[in-house]
Amino acid sequence: MRNVSENGNKKRKKKIRVFHIIVFAFVLYFVYTLYDQQIQMNKYDSQIEMYTSDIKSKTELKEYYSGQKVNINSDEYIEKIARESLGYVKPYEKIFIDANR
Repeated sequence: MRNVSENGNKKRKKKIRVFHIIVFAFVLYFVYTLYDQQIQMNKYDSQIEMYTSDIKSKTELKEYYSGQKVNINSDEYIEKIARESLGYVKPYEKIFIDANR
């Protein structure tokens, strides 16, 4: 009779071990999946941040050019560009050059 109960206990212990191994494997897979998803979420968050800053800079550039579009036909702007970029001067205007520059 003792032999039968020992065999039953061994089978029960074996089933418990198999169950523990399966649970451990499931927990291990769950932790790995959670870790992998966290890495992907961090990557996507950094991409969102990069694209958001890119959109912001493009919006600021668009606003700058919209402002320039309004000013481009004014006489002051044309005179400024002619003086700075092309080196034009008004007639009878004296030009002084700084020797220390």
